[in-house]
Amino acid sequence: MGVITLRGALKSLSKVKGAAAGKYTDLVLDGNAIARGEYKQHLGGGSEGWDARGRFQLELLRAGGLQTSSNLLDIGCGPLRAGVHFIRYLNAGHYYGFDYNLSFVEAARRLIAENGLEEKRPTVVALANFELKSIDRMFDHAIAFSVLNHCNEAQRSLFFANIGRCLAPAAKLFISHGNWLKEEDLAPARLVILRRFEAADLNLGQYGWPPEEQRSVCPIYELGRLPD
Repeated sequence: MGVITLRGALKSLSKVKGAAAGKYTDLVLDGNAIARGEYKQHLGGGSEGWDARGRFQLELLRAGGLQTSSNLLDIGCGPLRAGVHFIRYLNAGHYYGFDYNLSFVEAARRLIAENGLEEKRPTVVALANFELKSIDRMFDHAIAFSVLNHCNEAQRSLFFANIGRCLAPAAKLFISHGNWLKEEDLAPARLVILRRFEAADLNLGQYGWPPEEQRSVCPIYELGRLPD
């Protein structure tokens, strides 16, 4: 998918119900910038907190039951801040990440090669507007870390309208930065809140979040499927 096509799709959504296109819509990094790791400047914590904040996501999901045999959907995977940890941990072929920013997807694919992770057969693709029909797999774990908080109501509604098609019956979905979340948001995907984590429940300082940022990360929600 070309840059113009993807960006055009995002801007089309921005005309629906006054939706904003997204935080990283206009961010384009050339190959040299990606090689220098400049993408790290655009995510919270920058280079200094990069590895630790990625490891936190793995530990969070492991505490929620993620195993090496699990199939994981990484929603808004970006340049694999957490993805490299997920890919190393999971069995080959069990990681699937998507993002709408083509520069982030290119960075992710480079990192897979640079870290010798090709044998783990991860999938990283560009998807616009939470159009998830092209994903023909079911996942027992999924995470949207600092993703939906950057979306508006129309985009979140589209997410919950579509995410159910990707979740296995016993799947768990983790969503961070969840101050906006209401239980009625979950109905289209037949999701319920299993656990709500506040900053006091998590040792976020150990993973590179200063005190002034910790409350914005939370609540983190662990969601599950309603039985059919």
